[in-house]
Amino acid sequence: MKDDFENIRAERDTPLYRQTPTSNHAGLWKQIALGIIVGYSVLGILSAVGWLVFLKLAMGTLQIDIP
Repeated sequence: MKDDFENIRAERDTPLYRQTPTSNHAGLWKQIALGIIVGYSVLGILSAVGWLVFLKLAMGTLQIDIP
């Protein structure tokens, strides 16, 4: 019986199918949109609180005398 060592390899065979490369930026637009929405909301809330504090201070020191 003759030994057949012609097809023995040390490295792995290449796969028959290639995996589709996945993009690392697939959900990036969702994160950007969420950041814009959340950022705009937080800035709106901070602005409203700032105006309320300003009006509270302005009205607290303002005295109106009715003759």
